[in-house]
Amino acid sequence: MLRWVASTFCVALLGLISQPVRAQSFNQFIGFGDSSIDSGWWAGALAVPPRCDSVAVPCTTGNPLQDALIRNALANGGAGAPVGVGFINSQILASYFGLTALPANQPGGTNYAIGGALDNRNAANGFAGNLNPNHNLPSTVQQIANYLSANGGRANPNGLYLISSGANDLGLALTILPVAAQQPYMASQAAALSASVATLTSAGARYIVVPNVYAAVPLVTFYNQTLWSDLHAAGVPFIPADIKPMVDTVIANPTAFGFTAATVLPGVVGPSTGSACVTPIGAPATTSGWGSTCANTTTPSSSFAYLRSANSEQTSFFSDNEHLSAAGQKIEADYFYSLIVAPSQISFLPEVAVKTRAGVINAILNQIPLSWDHQSPTGLNAWITGDVASLRMDNFPGFPGDPGTPIAVSAGFDYRVRPGWLIGAALSTGTTKQSFSTTGNFTQDVFAASLYTAYLTGPFWADVIASAGAQHNDVNRLVPIGITIQPNSGSTSGSDYSLASEIGYRFFDGKFTHGPVVGIALQRVGVDGFTESGSFTSLSFDEQNRNSAVSEIGYQASYDAGQFRPFAKAVWNHELASTDRDVTAHLTTIAAPSFSLPAVAFGKDWGTASVGTSVRISNRVSGLAAFTGQFAQQGVTNYGGQLGVNIALGPVASDMPVKAVRH
Repeated sequence: MLRWVASTFCVALLGLISQPVRAQSFNQFIGFGDSSIDSGWWAGALAVPPRCDSVAVPCTTGNPLQDALIRNALANGGAGAPVGVGFINSQILASYFGLTALPANQPGGTNYAIGGALDNRNAANGFAGNLNPNHNLPSTVQQIANYLSANGGRANPNGLYLISSGANDLGLALTILPVAAQQPYMASQAAALSASVATLTSAGARYIVVPNVYAAVPLVTFYNQTLWSDLHAAGVPFIPADIKPMVDTVIANPTAFGFTAATVLPGVVGPSTGSACVTPIGAPATTSGWGSTCANTTTPSSSFAYLRSANSEQTSFFSDNEHLSAAGQKIEADYFYSLIVAPSQISFLPEVAVKTRAGVINAILNQIPLSWDHQSPTGLNAWITGDVASLRMDNFPGFPGDPGTPIAVSAGFDYRVRPGWLIGAALSTGTTKQSFSTTGNFTQDVFAASLYTAYLTGPFWADVIASAGAQHNDVNRLVPIGITIQPNSGSTSGSDYSLASEIGYRFFDGKFTHGPVVGIALQRVGVDGFTESGSFTSLSFDEQNRNSAVSEIGYQASYDAGQFRPFAKAVWNHELASTDRDVTAHLTTIAAPSFSLPAVAFGKDWGTASVGTSVRISNRVSGLAAFTGQFAQQGVTNYGGQLGVNIALGPVASDMPVKAVRH
């Protein structure tokens, strides 16, 4: 017991030197890469006059026929993006955080991705940065350089970055280079891209999603592993996204996602395609990636690609033979989003434990005055308290919150060892089901054993409560993917140690007693690591430790109304410990570097107010009713009520005077 008490004190004292809380509130989306996230670069490039951002004019594809097809599609409601008609994953992902992903060549645009982009200019690809004939178009490495140059060499530390590249390099290597040269080329491209991303992080970028390339080809696997390995070796804090199991899941279960066996696979040239867009009439059999030439019409044309049906963007998984449809893009964006928000969701587990332990401490504090009030010769009292609360914790903008209703029961006994001193012990158990907004929930069951002592003499009083406990968490994290809900379940245990103390002074004014109170509650919550199962969105999470040192200063008062003793207490709380911590997660679908993101963080100052009354039911029995609420804490709403009873064991003299007590 002494060992963990000392440990808790040390942890709390270290936490007094707290650092500013990091915010995971994204204020900008920035994209780099190829057609997999291009949100419509060609719409600006083919405008009159052309908008090219930092790319040398002209910034068109350089293929007159392709440029004409895209222009015609744009004139007929097309997006000028590989999705065809609708939004691409970068736009959808950005919208989940209230942001936009406009192409960088449009006003306010921050998506630098351009269809056909290669990782880097390389002798093996003729020093071109893009597969399009126009060699002015930048590679992904050059896009990053253009962004940094336009922003004075600084990257937005609160931006959400999405980097998707490599597919065009792989296509080039597989079709142009001899087999012996393919891996060296892809290794050099991965090295160049990872070095560029490392420069981006050195400039301030912190939140970067890097999906791998989907294809069941050995060279693709080599490239994916090499890129992620290089990024990890360079110290880049990135979020890996494994696309293959996502695509495989959809293809294996087409009807669940709104598709059919005929519309879930990449399409073929001609009207028999199962993709959302049909190639222009007369298109050669070698036509590929025709989504960017797709117009918003079902009328066949030789001037642009057209929709297979009015709703084909929702009933087909692919827009063409390479790129996902609007429905497919949403599935991909939903997957990216799930990776970004999952660590903060799981960070709620220890945060809830911090708040529910405060309820246990408050239950004991409210019972101590009732034990002082009973002056039985044995000095022994037993008590029980029930607690029901409402606890809502809000997350960063765009992240799921965590409302729930904790309930708890505490029971104990105490003994007056000598005049002015009380010692006691209590057992507490509780449970709460906290919802991840609309995306699942977790149930936390807790158990705690407490030892406490109280001192009361004259106007001075003091209480000390030491508690040790365990928790069990059953996690049911549901992830919306397209029109489906992907289940992820797991369970884990944890520990919870706390040491709380209050001291105060009393002024007596007839039946009215009042005075100041100061205190501190030190706590260390540990949550063991665990692995989810259920879907391709399942993750594994490392253990968490949450340290807390909450101070309080305030005032309290009580009034002796005979049978009833109403009381009130108001204090201002401040979290002294640093709440700057990360939660580390791992993909379960592939071997990949882990990724860490900030835990949810709340305001470090708030008020707590309690009102209630004790009622003398008999000389042996007293009851308690109290309401406690927190206010003014950013991100937290917490209030609840307690009902309890305190029984003096042994004989109680009916004519024994009642001492003024403190509430």
